[in-house]
Amino acid sequence: MKKVVFGLVLASVSALFATPCEEVISMIDKKIRANGVKEFTLTAVDKNSTEIDGKIVGVCGEGTKDIVYKRGAVTPVDDTAVSE
Repeated sequence: MKKVVFGLVLASVSALFATPCEEVISMIDKKIRANGVKEFTLTAVDKNSTEIDGKIVGVCGEGTKDIVYKRGAVTPVDDTAVSE
C-alpha cells in the first residue's frame, strides 16, 4: 500500500515539476496526512544531492530540486549549543 501511495504521489507531483516548491510540498503534505501519517518531514534538496536522508517523493524548482520524505518525529536543531 505504501509503495502504491508514494508511486501515485510521485507520478502526480512529477507532472507538476515546474510548480514552486512550497506548493508541491503543500500538496504532498496533505496527501500524506490524509493517509494518517502525523510525524514526518518534507524537504526540498538540490537534485543530485548526496545527502538525501529519506525517500524522494516529488520534483520542483523546474526540475532542479527533489522533495524528500522522511517519516518520524522532527528533531529540533539546537542552535544555542556551543562546541568546545
